Amino acid sequence: MTLTGLFTGLALASGALAIPLYERDNTSGINWGPCDFKSATAGPIECATFAVPLDYTDPESTETLKLSLIKSPSRSNTTSIKKSILFNFGGPGYGAVSSLNSGADAFHFMTGGQHDLIAFDPRGTEKTLTFSCFDTPTERQINGLKHPLVPVDAYEEALAETYAGSQATSNICRAKYEGNHSPEFIGTAFVARDLMSVVDALGEDGLLRLWGMSYGSLLGATVAAMFPDRMDRLVLDGVVNAQNYYHHQGIDIDQFLTADSGFRAILAACIEAGPEKCALASLNSNAADLEATLIGMADKYGKNPVAVGGTVINSRMVTELLFIVIKYTSGIATAAEHLTNLVTGTNLTEVVAYYDKLSSGVAIENDSSMGIKCSDTFPRADSIEDIIPDVEHMLQSSELFAPLLAGIAAQCANWPWAAKERYGGPWVGIKTKNPVLWFGNTYDPATPLASAKNMSAGFEGSVVVEQRGFGHATLSQLSNCTAKIMSDYFNLGTLPADGTVCEVNDPLF
Repeated sequence: MTLTGLFTGLALASGALAIPLYERDNTSGINWGPCDFKSATAGPIECATFAVPLDYTDPESTETLKLSLIKSPSRSNTTSIKKSILFNFGGPGYGAVSSLNSGADAFHFMTGGQHDLIAFDPRGTEKTLTFSCFDTPTERQINGLKHPLVPVDAYEEALAETYAGSQATSNICRAKYEGNHSPEFIGTAFVARDLMSVVDALGEDGLLRLWGMSYGSLLGATVAAMFPDRMDRLVLDGVVNAQNYYHHQGIDIDQFLTADSGFRAILAACIEAGPEKCALASLNSNAADLEATLIGMADKYGKNPVAVGGTVINSRMVTELLFIVIKYTSGIATAAEHLTNLVTGTNLTEVVAYYDKLSSGVAIENDSSMGIKCSDTFPRADSIEDIIPDVEHMLQSSELFAPLLAGIAAQCANWPWAAKERYGGPWVGIKTKNPVLWFGNTYDPATPLASAKNMSAGFEGSVVVEQRGFGHATLSQLSNCTAKIMSDYFNLGTLPADGTVCEVNDPLF
């Protein structure tokens, strides 16, 4: 199972205010029609393709790129003009069409149902200029086995092996795209321009309304910094620190700041809920002892791995399961049962089946995450010594989980391309037409609340709302308070006080 997703050349860095690099007609309109798949929501959906410039930096080029769009029309019965909200669901590398189709009901609820909801598959993803270094999933899987992301504490040479493996993967990508410049066209700044091209084509008021989640918050911050005078309503949720992303090998080196505290808070909630609701509570009477039991269990399987069918239960697998539990909390009671079985050594076949199901749920269909992040980031690492400060920073922020994933700092080693345009800052003193609304969960293990606060400090008048909950981004737990704030913001333009805290509706267990 891979929980992560890999650099020469100079990128075009924009200033604080981006203007069209040259004049081009982006107002030709979008012709909506039936989709070639069924609606997974309570209402209808519509689809379209829309041509945008392939290369926004080349005024002589007539090449275009067709974006695949989906729209879930407003649920309102009023005849007033319905403006659109665009979505990006993260990654980078996630397609957006299928996500909006499956989640539209929840998104209409959260935004008040007054708007058309629109999303498109970003460059590099799905069938939109798909970035893929391998011809088949089998080739990609084999490469992952040959060059895995090794936990940095596995043995002395672990980081060096991950670094060299990332170089090897870069070489494979270089050979696959030899003479092909498309990897230069999938960077975040071009996606930001695609957003504004879609806004223009909608023919509404020329302003952007966006809900960006996880990496989508990075995209949202980028488009807001590039086009501050064209921002209407921006909800940036599960926030990535953009300064870190663009200047630290495509990662937010602060991402694990609340991973350990979130894990410990979940164990405390489990003990409070009791064994009937959380099976792990049958093992110990307090959270500290339960943590020691689980860490001891991971260490036991590390020293004495167990083969169950075609799967080996080892320390890495156990730690991955623990991280998944704190990142995706919707199935946490089921996860607690399987972790209890790991501790007791019972029903291990069921544990492996559960793990394999989770693995298939995050199957990697292409290499867009690697391609986008590595093309975005600058400066590049010339040697393993260049990434060691980032690795050490992450290790200091999380004792429990950073060792598993800190090697991600090596993923962009020797990446052969740079995005044709890249917004590198500044990230301070940005005055948008309307203020930005940021959301962060108290115990988000991947995008900590601190990143939302750090980003908000650079955008004048913006506000941070803390959702006192677990998991990644606000949708991990339902909160009527959060929904009302979002709805009021999108529909009325009202903002809560900075630092407002929203409770979630239901307890974790």
